[in-house]
Amino acid sequence: MRKILIIIAATLAGVVLLATIAIYWFFSGDGMRRALEQQATARLGQPVKIKAARGQIFPRPGIGLTGIEIGEPVRLTLSNVDLSTDLRALLSRRIEDARIVISDSTIQLPLPFALPAEDGAGTGAPAGAGGGGASETAGGIRLVSVREISLRNIRIVSRGREIRISADSSLSGDHLTLSRFTADSGSTSLQVEGEADLEPRVDAKLQAKANKIDVDELLALAAAFTPERQAARRGAPSQPMKVVAQLKANSATAAGVQVTQFATDITLDGDRIALSPMSFGLFGGSYEGSLNGRLGDSMSVTLRSRLKGINVAQLAEFGGSPDTITGTLSGEGSFSAQGADMAAVLASANGKGSASIVDGAIKRLNLVRTVVLFFGRPAPESQEGTDRFERIDTSFSLARQVFRADTFSMHSRDADLNGTVTLRLETQELEGTIDMILSEELSAQAGTDLARFTREENKVVLPARVGGTLKQPQITINATAAIRRGLQNEIERRFKGLFGR
Repeated sequence: MRKILIIIAATLAGVVLLATIAIYWFFSGDGMRRALEQQATARLGQPVKIKAARGQIFPRPGIGLTGIEIGEPVRLTLSNVDLSTDLRALLSRRIEDARIVISDSTIQLPLPFALPAEDGAGTGAPAGAGGGGASETAGGIRLVSVREISLRNIRIVSRGREIRISADSSLSGDHLTLSRFTADSGSTSLQVEGEADLEPRVDAKLQAKANKIDVDELLALAAAFTPERQAARRGAPSQPMKVVAQLKANSATAAGVQVTQFATDITLDGDRIALSPMSFGLFGGSYEGSLNGRLGDSMSVTLRSRLKGINVAQLAEFGGSPDTITGTLSGEGSFSAQGADMAAVLASANGKGSASIVDGAIKRLNLVRTVVLFFGRPAPESQEGTDRFERIDTSFSLARQVFRADTFSMHSRDADLNGTVTLRLETQELEGTIDMILSEELSAQAGTDLARFTREENKVVLPARVGGTLKQPQITINATAAIRRGLQNEIERRFKGLFGR
């Protein structure tokens, strides 16, 4: 009996060994590689080439493919693909608890083929550990669940933009769980986790964080990787992808502006994008607002913003006019624009808003000197003039890179200014008309008849012109208008005196 058992055991071991060798030869042989090429080519409608195929039996049955090229010219290159699955499920024509690893590959969008659509039996009853639906793949094998989907160093290219990604995820029916996802492009690097439903359309909810991001690049990437609107191959309109993500970054850049503690909720629905609410630190202050836009070859954007505690000196230095103005800025506004990138969007911006600057100075404005030169030398005991101001308030409009302060007022120790001022952002040229209301102290120093003529109560009021540039502003008193106003005031004074008598 013992000999019989040994013979049976040896026979079974030999059969298993022969079966293993046969299966391994089948998976690793050139026939298997060619069969896969033919099936994939017929399925995708594009030429598919596989450099090599290898098989394994233990610890789980699987297949490894290297050098996969799809398309002519080649637009999808998969250097290494490893797939393993449960043997019992595979014998029942199911892929269950599978493991897929794809590494060192390049994908150029748009792909020259559509992803295979599900057949009539594509969605079945819940199956497998995840309880999700199962979809049918080529050859009638049902995809039930994938325990691990790993991407390693995948390069994706679309419309001149490139992203390198790596990921760890799992799939149960149509539900994808993303446990780790990294994306790097230029100066932007994101770490993402979340979940997504793949049917009836991609609907994802994600959380993302980064040490540093480039908002311009982020918008450009979103535009580059948004699928073009087109009909599906079967004639039905394609379902747009929807992604909702919470994004946080320690620092970020937008149109060359450095910001800190960037935080926003992003909603990407087809070619529409919204960043709302959005907040970050900017020039020593803070920004709160929202951005809504439509992506594509030309972005269109609507921006609502509120600024608090902005360091005006830093803002002026960023704008190319250092050492011109100081103070603390607060304001709000609504703007719309469109362009190919964020710089073009900012250049085409138009809208309206209001702003206030407190406790600052306008360098080289020389208000007092201008008044002194107009009236003569000041009194010996007079205080030295200053370019400081207590407050500037304005309601403004912006269009075609022209900033117009429709109402402008400035209060300082020496004079108050009221009027309108225009700033051309491209050339930094200033132009406007204002009334200079001199302080009682400065008015008392002007002893000429003209000063007496131009007084209103105890203050001298002088019409003036604003000119020069933001770096070198100029205020010149309009002598003709001042004389005209002085004569008018004197005539009115004498008439009042005449009627009084």
